[in-house]
Amino acid sequence: MKENIKISVVIPLYNSAECIDELVMQLSNVLSNYEYEIILVDDNSKDETWAKVKSLKTSYTEQLKGIKLSRNYGQHKATFCGLLKASGDIIITIDDDLSHPIEHLPTLIEKFIGEKLDVLYVIPEKYHYPFYRKALSKLYKVLSRFENPDAGKGSSFRCLSPFLVKQITQHSSHLIVIDELITWYTQDIQAVSLPYHSPKKSKSRYSYKRLFTLSKNTLMISTTMPLVLVKLLGFTVASLSFMGGVFYLIRKLVFHYAEKGYTSIIVSLLFGVGLILFSLGVIGEYIAYILMDIHKKPPYHIKEEV
Repeated sequence: MKENIKISVVIPLYNSAECIDELVMQLSNVLSNYEYEIILVDDNSKDETWAKVKSLKTSYTEQLKGIKLSRNYGQHKATFCGLLKASGDIIITIDDDLSHPIEHLPTLIEKFIGEKLDVLYVIPEKYHYPFYRKALSKLYKVLSRFENPDAGKGSSFRCLSPFLVKQITQHSSHLIVIDELITWYTQDIQAVSLPYHSPKKSKSRYSYKRLFTLSKNTLMISTTMPLVLVKLLGFTVASLSFMGGVFYLIRKLVFHYAEKGYTSIIVSLLFGVGLILFSLGVIGEYIAYILMDIHKKPPYHIKEEV
């Protein structure tokens, strides 16, 4: 069976010069019994990553493809670019920091083929994150499942079928979140838990600003929940304001009592203006994404290939 299966491994790279040699060597050893290709997508790294990729190409002439993007587009768009270049019977995506347990790939491949899966995620047995990051992650997953119960699942270690990859890569918008696109085309989402390794990169790809942006983009592509939330907030504030107005009107007309000072008025005005600005901001985000799609903003641009 192995001789007839081609494996494509897509790896987005960002400042990966310190670990890319070891990663490619480990993959070539693990996949030695298969026909395979390794697709390295350099997301405009600031170190010597691209030079390392070109050097590796001379050693893995047939098995390795290198792609350099013209600017930093983010992990999901770099992965999306690699998926478009993949030609395997199973497409696997992994990170570049050696944290994923790729030594289990043969077992995962056999499971994927034997059960005829569309997607198989490999998630860590334990998340070694600070408490506040875990709490924010949990909140994000709850919000993202407001409309789609399958949203918020998965990891960057995935095994995908060619059929699913073909559907995903037909996506034409510049806004790309691969795990959300997967839920558009299949509910057959399975996962296994394995112990992850300590990352070999000195710095994570994701700062908290990047994590916030990714979470925001995921919500924008997966649900209209922010717009629904704005509507509910507007209705709630309008209802409370109306009831407050009736309360003060009755006190003035029936009990001839009027509030002295303007504290309550100022507080109400500030709260109302803040809510309006927040609502306009959320609506503006959606309009901005619509405009970028109308103007056909590209999700990425390839600068060089080897």
